[in-house]
Formats: sequence, C-alpha cells, structure tokens
Amino acid sequence: MHLIEKAAGREIRAAQVVFSASSLSSLPERIREEAISDAEAASTSAFPYLDLALYRDFSRTGNRKNYETPYFRKRKMLSDLVIGECVENKGRFVEKIEEGIWSLLSEPSWTIPAHNTYIRDKEATDTPHIDRQILDLFQCETGEILALAISLLSEKLNPVLIADTEHVLRQRILLPYTSDHFWWMGNDGPLNNWAPWCTQNVLLSTLTLNLDDKDRNKVIRTAIGTLDEYIDSYPEDGGCDEGASYYHAAALALWGALHVLSRATGLDFRSVFSSPKVKAMAEYIEKVHVADDIYLNFADCSPKAGHLTAREFLFGKAVNSESLMHHAALDAAHSWKESDNNYNLFYKYVALASANDIEKEAKRKTPAEKPGFTSFGGTGLAIYREKDIVFAIKGGNNGESHNHNDAGSFILYKGTRPCLIDIGVETYTKTTFSKDRYTLPPMRSTYHNLVNFPPLEQHDGEEYRAITLSMTANSASFDLTGAYESGKGLKKYIRRMVFDRKNARIAIEEDYDTAQSGVLSLISTERPEIEKESIIWPVFKAVFPAEIECRVEAIRITDARLRAAWPETLYRTLITLPHALTWHIDIEEGE
Repeated sequence: MHLIEKAAGREIRAAQVVFSASSLSSLPERIREEAISDAEAASTSAFPYLDLALYRDFSRTGNRKNYETPYFRKRKMLSDLVIGECVENKGRFVEKIEEGIWSLLSEPSWTIPAHNTYIRDKEATDTPHIDRQILDLFQCETGEILALAISLLSEKLNPVLIADTEHVLRQRILLPYTSDHFWWMGNDGPLNNWAPWCTQNVLLSTLTLNLDDKDRNKVIRTAIGTLDEYIDSYPEDGGCDEGASYYHAAALALWGALHVLSRATGLDFRSVFSSPKVKAMAEYIEKVHVADDIYLNFADCSPKAGHLTAREFLFGKAVNSESLMHHAALDAAHSWKESDNNYNLFYKYVALASANDIEKEAKRKTPAEKPGFTSFGGTGLAIYREKDIVFAIKGGNNGESHNHNDAGSFILYKGTRPCLIDIGVETYTKTTFSKDRYTLPPMRSTYHNLVNFPPLEQHDGEEYRAITLSMTANSASFDLTGAYESGKGLKKYIRRMVFDRKNARIAIEEDYDTAQSGVLSLISTERPEIEKESIIWPVFKAVFPAEIECRVEAIRITDARLRAAWPETLYRTLITLPHALTWHIDIEEGE
C-alpha cells in the first residue's frame, strides 16, 4: 500500500477547511508594516483587463510574458490586499478586494494561453473552451487565491459575491477535477511538478467549500492517489531531476498538499513525513545549495533559485531536518516573501502565520557544515565540497523533466563566484516546449561543459543517457557514449573525474574513441586568457598536457530571465582535443 493511502486508512472523516485571519494578528512590527504597505500599493492601481486579443497573442507570437505579466500582477494585487486586510483589520481594503474578486470571476478562463490544451505537450489553441475548463497550474492557483480570500474574510465580504465565488469554484475546479482526467493526476505517463502543485491548489480551492461527503471524499481520494504516485516516481535518495528552481513547486508543494489534507481530515501524516524518501525529498534543496540564494542549476533551473521561505521551514520541521529548518529560517527571517509564486495567497498566509516561530529558529546556533560529498544515484548527480569550493557533475538521461542535453556536464563555484557554469534557461516562449526546443543554445550539449564531436552532439530522449560507473567521496565516472546517437562514429566516451582536495585540483579524463576530433566546451562568466597549454580565469585555470588550439566566443545575454542570474556577457571557450586525454582544473586557495 502507498505511503499516504496507508496513513489515511480506508475510512476518512473530513470537514471543511477554514482559514482564520486571527492567526495573523500578532506579527513582528516590521512584517506587519510591510504587509500593509503592499496592500496600500495594490489599492492605488487598477486591476489589469485581459482581453481576447492578448490571450491570442501567444499563439501568434510565442511570447508568454505579454499575457502572463498582467495576469500574475492581478493575482498578486488581490493576495496583497487580502493579507493587508487580515493584518490591519480596519476594513479599508474590502471594497478593492471585492473588485479584485469580481475581476477574476469575469475572466472566461484562468488557464494561461501556453497551457490551453487538453493533451500533454500538444500545441495550445488560441481560444479557451469555457464549457470544459482545463486544470492547469494557474487555473488551480487562481482557485486557491479566491477560496482563501473568501475563507479569511467571510465576515467582511458581500454574501452574494461569496456565493458567486463558491459557484465559480465548483464549476471551474471541483467539476473538472471530479468528472474529467488530466495527465498530472496520474496513470498517464511520468509525473512532474504539476502533480503536487496542481493538487495542493485544488485541495485549497475545494476543501474550503461546504461540500457534501461524496464530493469531499472523492477530492481527497483522488488527491491521495496522485500524491502517492508522485512519491513513487521519485528515487529513494530524493533527487529532483527538474532542479532547484522546481523544488519549490514540486516536493515542497507535496508538503502543502499534505498540510491541507491534514487540516481537512485531522490526520497528522507523521508516518509519511518519517519516511526516509520523503525526508530526502525535503532535504534535496539543502544539498544542492551553493551559497546565499545560489543553487546548482541543472535542467530548466536558474542558479538564482531564490531564498528559502516559511514553507521549507515547515517542511523541515515535519521531516525533522534541523539543517533545512535553520537554513529556511535564516532566509525567511530576512524576507518573508516568495521570490517566485509571490501571488499565491496560501504561501503568504503560511509565511505570516509562522513568522514568530521562524524568527526564534533564526536565532539558534547554526548546524554543522554540509558534507564534503553528496550523491544522488537516481539522477546520477555527485556533489563535492572542500572549504569554499563546490563542484558538481551529473549523469542522468536526456529525457528528464525540463531536460537539457547535458549528461556528464559539471558546474564549479568558488564561494559565491561562478567559475564554470550551466547557463540555465531563457524566458519561456512557445519554442521552449515545442519540437524545436533543442534548437535553443542553452538546451544543447555544445553549450554545456562537455566534449562534443562536431557535427555530433548529444541527443534528446530518455534513451540517450549516461551510465553511472562510480560515484565516490573523491571521484566519479560516467559512460556518456549512449547520450550521443549511435552509428555516427563515436565508439566510446567515458568521463572520469578525481577531486584532489588537498591541492584544490580536479582532474578530468576524457576517454573517447572516434575518428573525429573532440571539442571541449567550457562556459564561464569571465573571459579567460590563453597561454599555450593553459586557459586562465581570475581564480582558477584549466591545464592541458600539451599546447592547445582554442577560441573564445562571447555570448551576449539579453534575455531578462538569464540577466537576473548572469552578467550581460558569458563566454564559451572551445578547445580542440585531437585525441583522448586528461586535463585538470587548478583552483586558487584562500579568498
């Protein structure tokens, strides 16, 4: 029997979930003032109007931001207003809140244009079908905002508007969830972050309503099935193949879903949280942390994956992880706001409701340093730390969720200084999730720290994979041959890495067999200097056994998402390798 199903048992007694504004009445003054200030700012702006032409813009241009920017701004405004009213409790934001609720109810669909399809990974249509609502990430999240708004302010809002909101939630969330089937609900191929993220927000949208027992139990049983399948899909080590950026909407949303289920049923799910796998899922984010808000960023992940929040604190508390609790408390005490999903009302509520506990935890003594070696066998990721050096190398396959063709690539940091990097992903467009995805440079193996064999580069698809040969405390090796198309001249490519901790040196053996020359790509934030057999950056250098032939290309970064993480120019150094060889990276010691 599955974890959650077993914990819940056969008979579930559940009741309506009620959120109370009284839990936000005693806050640190700094946080209280900031919440009211955000509400005041929202009260002076008009709620954006989203017309059909704007909705169709995505199908014409492929641009997601044109619609999504005002879409999310409207939802953040409403959430800020609700929180401000809960904290201040003077009634001065109520009229604007009702206007915001009306504005959301007036939208024919809450599904964003990029997700307007009933079949996974199929092209979206340019007009939503109002008579068959689609439960995408943001339809579910909009439902959560409205449901919590009327739950928190039930005594202040117009009763007719509350009734209208409940009616729309039943039509747009409850009805499709209980009568239709969406791929993220399970039994329809591999699951990703959509499963817990959508499920969490469906539970918030529906269990806050006064449902009859039949509907409530169907919602709960369906949610438990999805969440159990999602947990089953994870490796035992808790490794998230979608990367650090998606942890906040993946494993962390599992905590949110269980929290709501617990409030509805009275179950504490202690047996679920005590599972070694679920604890490992929780601690993944801590293990891939570099420093500050910087994280190892394989897949569609930014190195600036955001500071941890109250939710990570509460997840850490649930699984009894002192290191995660403390890290999250330090981050959340600095700022209680989410960097992503800053429009989600539940997240804001949780942050404020736990603010006092977080401030207490932040004052405790810092736990021990991270271990020198961490590995995730399920995703083929090895992480090495020595003083202020962080080095990570991955195997995996090229069919992972939010995949890049990067089997065998690595990342190197010295402190907060990026040395050799994974570029990450640009602002999402229509192309990002289309058949042309792997024409985008950041997705290709030629833009990762790898050897390619022009014109041969790695291919996308689960069958194109690395085989992990070993991952030990000081070394790792991967057979990368299968990540490239067979029959194209590559007979063998094995990459071996040895970390000499005493001398701050990383030796990398490129063992390959092909008639073609190899070309090693190295991606950096700083332009190197070339000196015969060495490539020199400010705090490290790459050294080869003989004089090298190479060139350095400047990569102009104009995309807003990438510019949030990187300077306006990155550099790709391309080194011709006439034969298999071993090279090494020397890293300067000290600050």
